[in-house]
Amino acid sequence: MNPILNKPMQKIAPDRRLPVTKSVKPGDVLHTQNQQSVTLGSVLGEGGEGSVFKTNTPYVAKVYKPEKTTSHRLAKLQALLRMGLSCPGICLPKALLYNSKNEFVGYLMEKADGVKLRNLYIKPLLKKTFPHWRKRDLTELCVNILRRIGYLHSKGIVLGDINPDNILVRTPKEVYFVDCDSYQVDGYPCAVGTIPFTAPELQNKGAYNSFLRTIGNENFAVAVLLFSLMVTGQMPYNQKGGETSQGNIINMDFSYPLGEKSNKKTPNGPWRFLWSHLPKYLKEAFYETFSKGGKYSTENTRLGAFEWYKKLNYYLGLLDTGKLGEQDKMSEELYPTRFKKQKGVTYVVCPRCNEDTDQSHFTKEGICMECQRKIWLSRQLRNRTSRAPVRKTVQSKSRSFFNCLFH
Repeated sequence: MNPILNKPMQKIAPDRRLPVTKSVKPGDVLHTQNQQSVTLGSVLGEGGEGSVFKTNTPYVAKVYKPEKTTSHRLAKLQALLRMGLSCPGICLPKALLYNSKNEFVGYLMEKADGVKLRNLYIKPLLKKTFPHWRKRDLTELCVNILRRIGYLHSKGIVLGDINPDNILVRTPKEVYFVDCDSYQVDGYPCAVGTIPFTAPELQNKGAYNSFLRTIGNENFAVAVLLFSLMVTGQMPYNQKGGETSQGNIINMDFSYPLGEKSNKKTPNGPWRFLWSHLPKYLKEAFYETFSKGGKYSTENTRLGAFEWYKKLNYYLGLLDTGKLGEQDKMSEELYPTRFKKQKGVTYVVCPRCNEDTDQSHFTKEGICMECQRKIWLSRQLRNRTSRAPVRKTVQSKSRSFFNCLFH
């Protein structure tokens, strides 16, 4: 861990709102800090902070709502411009924008394209958007996300609000980071964040704009993001029973097993299968990061973006060369439907679902336990439906009675 990157920056003056007396609209002509004219086109999108416009330049313009135009935003953008950063897919400022009264209103940036990373958490949306993706595509996506995070960290920039709404995906290689104006840079804090991505040592610390974060703090969010993609759609501290998600983060109560180490609270569902098919070294990295007392569980010991990059890039190689598929072809799929095959175990095909299943997991009916569970649930649902009281007639009479009163 680089001690310089892990050291909080010195605090600066409180944020304050900047005066904006003239709003902007499509067709208005703004100017940059170098007095270059920029004409606003149509609105591409709107959000809580402002609007994004087409322009007569290769870039788009992000224009703030007047109440969102603050001294910290301007100072951050100026700092980012001074640093001369350039990384494909990171929508950093290209120029500041001012209205006709020379009031700061926004900035030019690269246009982002794609779907929100959050869409990939939902199986039907992922299948619809990227129907041909397999595990290697999701892994390549992680590798390219880590490249961008690693670049920013190498410049001493803390993203602050790492979450699946701030990353857009077009292909595994084409990824965009948006809302870069919220980054913690040059001593100016990131004013936003989300509980699932906030490190245990920062939980309940107060408003996000009241403290500065370190790269070590942020490495927790990096690990959470990777976990939520590898165990697709699941957060590391969601569990069966137990505390709230925030409580589990604070207690570092991680529910996915590593060999015999387990709290027996792994959520039911496909997450168990997804976890099972990860290579052991990746499971160890996640376990040691998210478990109390783990090798990588503290601010100063967490794996950084570059270390995760090496692990995920190696995983991509295993998938592309077919080495994982040699043991179990299902390890190459996005959504495995059973646990990973183990050496020395006999597998047979279930006649109901046609899946390879551990022979010891067959029921006396000659089908796998998962199919038996589905049959049982279906019967329970039918029984509840047949016993449910019929209220349609009563409701109909009630409506008719009141209709008579009001007609």
